[in-house]
Amino acid sequence: MQHFFLDPDSIQNGVVTFPEGISRQIKNVLRLKPKTDAVIVLDNSGWEYLVQLTGNNGKSIIGEITGKQLGRPEPKVGLRLCYSLTRREKMETILQKATEIGATSFQPYFSSRSLVQESRQNSARQERLDTIMREAAEQSMRSRLPVLKPVLTFEEMLADAEDCAVKLIAWESTAIVRQICANMLSVGDRENAEIALLIGPEGGFSSDEVSLAEKYGFQQISLGTNILRMETACIAGCAIIRHLCQ
Repeated sequence: MQHFFLDPDSIQNGVVTFPEGISRQIKNVLRLKPKTDAVIVLDNSGWEYLVQLTGNNGKSIIGEITGKQLGRPEPKVGLRLCYSLTRREKMETILQKATEIGATSFQPYFSSRSLVQESRQNSARQERLDTIMREAAEQSMRSRLPVLKPVLTFEEMLADAEDCAVKLIAWESTAIVRQICANMLSVGDRENAEIALLIGPEGGFSSDEVSLAEKYGFQQISLGTNILRMETACIAGCAIIRHLCQ
């Protein structure tokens, strides 16, 4: 059954009004029919609603809520992926795949070797990235959307991760014996604990940047013997952490 994240304002008094864009998708792409088909609607609070499509209100499809239940639980430990600004295609791949794997927040940053050094994001670009995360969350049947944080400088990003229970920096010069393992991911009995995974840009980190990260409490890890592309490291790192720490 198709899943759709909607703004809570779209759910009023047991009736759901689908935005025009999603309504077009329902009608023209999925070819779902009122009074015949039903979908799952999520409001990003952890609840999911079974909605019977009932008709149209102008260009918007409307539906009636026929059931409500808790959605699939999110992992107990959050995962913050800190990634360097890069080309559009790579950023979109990182957000899409890491959302599917289970990242709970994204922290973009720029460092000395980042391909992109511009921190500003226009509204159209931000909307595009939000859509990618939403569709990936819908496809993977998550009950909550990940958070995309504003772009920070390298040191601002390190400082912002102060409250994370575990802070890891993947560096190609780290000894293989420090390969990431379950023991590194222990958060004790902390509630709402979060693990921060820091992946470098295409040109890697400078030794000074690694030293600065360590001063902020990050520990070096290796993702294996092979040198990975930036986007591959983001995806592989998230998958390893989610496998070792649910």
